[in-house]
Amino acid sequence: MYHRKQSRRASRRLALSASAALTIAGTALLSTAAVAADTPKTIEFIPSSNATPYFLQEYEGVKKAAAKYGYRTIFQAPSVSVHVSKQIGMVYTAVTRHVDGIILVPYSPTALLPPVKKAMAANIPVIATDSTLTPMKAVSFTGVPNEKAAAAVARFAANAVHGKGEYAIIDYNLSTTSGRARKKGFKEEMAKHPGMKFAGIQISHSLPEKAMKEATTMLERNPNINVIFGANDRSALGVAQAVKRMHLENKVTVVGFDADLGEIDYIKSGVIKASVLQSPITMGETAVDMLHQVFTGKKADVPKYKPLPYHLVTSKNYSSPESVKAIQQYIKDYKN
Repeated sequence: MYHRKQSRRASRRLALSASAALTIAGTALLSTAAVAADTPKTIEFIPSSNATPYFLQEYEGVKKAAAKYGYRTIFQAPSVSVHVSKQIGMVYTAVTRHVDGIILVPYSPTALLPPVKKAMAANIPVIATDSTLTPMKAVSFTGVPNEKAAAAVARFAANAVHGKGEYAIIDYNLSTTSGRARKKGFKEEMAKHPGMKFAGIQISHSLPEKAMKEATTMLERNPNINVIFGANDRSALGVAQAVKRMHLENKVTVVGFDADLGEIDYIKSGVIKASVLQSPITMGETAVDMLHQVFTGKKADVPKYKPLPYHLVTSKNYSSPESVKAIQQYIKDYKN
């Protein structure tokens, strides 16, 4: 009898101990969950180059929107856009680091597919900006309609030379979808002007000095060129420098895409006659907003493509309120 009572007491003590252990364990699990819930999400921005002013401004938009939601941000990018293998490695590293979301400017629409697929499989949503993927395996893509925007600046250039002459293109690359689209849009619009002949294309790899050398060589070899399109900010800047050094401002119509302070100065002085301005800050903000929708269970509301506006700034309209507002997307404190 005594042993049975002692056994029952021991069983009750064991039960109480087990209950206490479960309570403690439950508290620990709840605490861990609470800590996890309180940990801010991290978004990694991986553009194709850290030397392009456009992407630095896009990151300003990323940080601005992330602060609104209490998210943390990381910036990683190759030193030059041709280092696609480095960009691929950066995406894989972001997956290993278990970031919560990735904003990617893919240098190659196909080479970046494997790491993007791995991120998506790990429940890390990816938003592509500026350039897209082929096929589009990210959650969404946001950017300007590059073909349409390039066609607009081509139309301006053709009209400026009365539809007669020869034109050349200094593209930043033909690997990204944006680089290809800008060339395509520009050439297709020029084809509508029978008096305009295509004189050739060179690649700058977003290096102004390379763009300047390429433009100089083309103009020396073919004096009939009267239009050159610099397909991004670095390319247009190099072309403008070449035209300025050769004193051809009144003979060659330079048009571009994007802008930095140097380009704006060339637009004001008339060396660059027009440039398509995107919205880099808005692009970064839009990408973060879409990630926020995914994080909050609204992925179904995120469109596969979110088009962004563009503005054609010229040597005649640069002081207009619309142009000043567009320039401020690139140069925060810009005032005319």
